[in-house]
Amino acid sequence: MTLTIKAVESAKPRERGYKLADGAGLYLFVTPAGNKSWRANHVRDGKQATRTYGRWPAVSLADARKAHQAVRNAPAQGAITFGDVARAWLKIKLPTLSNGKHQGQVSNTLAVFVLPTLGDRPIAGIKRAELVTVVRDVQTGGRIETAHRVASRVTEVFNYAQDEGLLEHHPAAGLTRTLASRKVRKPMACIPVHETGALLQALDGYSDPVTREGLQLLALTFTRTGELRGMRWDELREDGALWVIPPERMKLRLPHVVPLSTQAQAILATLREMTGDGPLVFDSPVRPGRALSENTFLFALYRLGYRGHMTAHGFRALASSVLNEHSGFAPDVIERQLAHKETDAVRAAYNRAQYLPQRRELMQWWADWLDSQRAAANPPSASE
Repeated sequence: MTLTIKAVESAKPRERGYKLADGAGLYLFVTPAGNKSWRANHVRDGKQATRTYGRWPAVSLADARKAHQAVRNAPAQGAITFGDVARAWLKIKLPTLSNGKHQGQVSNTLAVFVLPTLGDRPIAGIKRAELVTVVRDVQTGGRIETAHRVASRVTEVFNYAQDEGLLEHHPAAGLTRTLASRKVRKPMACIPVHETGALLQALDGYSDPVTREGLQLLALTFTRTGELRGMRWDELREDGALWVIPPERMKLRLPHVVPLSTQAQAILATLREMTGDGPLVFDSPVRPGRALSENTFLFALYRLGYRGHMTAHGFRALASSVLNEHSGFAPDVIERQLAHKETDAVRAAYNRAQYLPQRRELMQWWADWLDSQRAAANPPSASE
């Protein structure tokens, strides 16, 4: 007796996981949480093992049968499969990624879109046309960005196989060129440099005091918005002259050191009077004990008339532009302070606090430059 689509759809979770047999060893496994995946048992290296073809509904009943039949038709030899190489590559790749969410995305794209079809195929026997079919199937329904990611990861798996001496050549080079073009992302809106002073004056007049001070501190530190919103009083060091952001709150999962200018320290002293009773510098007035909401700073810029012209993230672009073009500081010093990605993981970990004396000077230079722009936008009258 084989399964029907209706039987798969109506399978309900039970106290313990259970199997629904389809035929030829293929079965649907239903977990107590209600997740459903296609599986088959087999013997590998003399031991009982389970082969997984992917989760339902991402992998349909028909797709699972097709994948299972392909495995059964493959020669019973000890050839190294695409799945073997993919798992070995993931063990090396995943620890280098910034967070658990990204790690899950990389694993899942292979598990859902590639392994059901190619996982048990000997990697040396996979043809270019098969790879093109797999990645083009992904972009069906408009999933163009996902298809590009899948193609890139498939190519990385084959690169790894080649580097390990498992293949002399491979068919996955340039796989992304077989796909529709990605949508070009619009850069985050950022004002021209000459409008900096007017923006700062507008921020000075914003009505909500915590948001106002927060935007000014964002301009002075040019950190990512989430890093600033989550700022805690216990992250300040050296009597408030240094802010150390822990790795779990950084995009790249590495600690980041932010020297604080005298202007930034003055803002924090003002904020201390407003929110200093709790652990968060930017405690939410709506939900005490939690940080300001994600869109607080962005919506404030909208209210000031900067919709489409400036975003909270735009302060990073503004700082990068000015510092690289006008400050005279070395590019490496600027990059360290922007906490941009390093290609070398060891160097990246070391560089979080590298150039610290120069970065202290840079941050004070930047704060003084902002003050000069604010003053130039509204020079005193002759009578003053």
